[in-house]
Amino acid sequence: MTEKSARILRLLGAEARTFNPSSLPLPDDVDVSHPNVTELRDLVTWSGGMAWCSPERNGAMTGIMKIQID
Repeated sequence: MTEKSARILRLLGAEARTFNPSSLPLPDDVDVSHPNVTELRDLVTWSGGMAWCSPERNGAMTGIMKIQID
């Protein structure tokens, strides 16, 4: 779904980048200089807007999604 959204945004003239959180560490497990934490932070700083997508688990977003938002 995120890749499809990115393609549509590009067709509309936007620059779209995606981030896969599958290897994002849990908070306080690693230093803030961890490469995946740095990548996410850089993308957030770069962006003018964000579209978030998460699979549904038991009627809610996944835990890793909630952690990213926090």
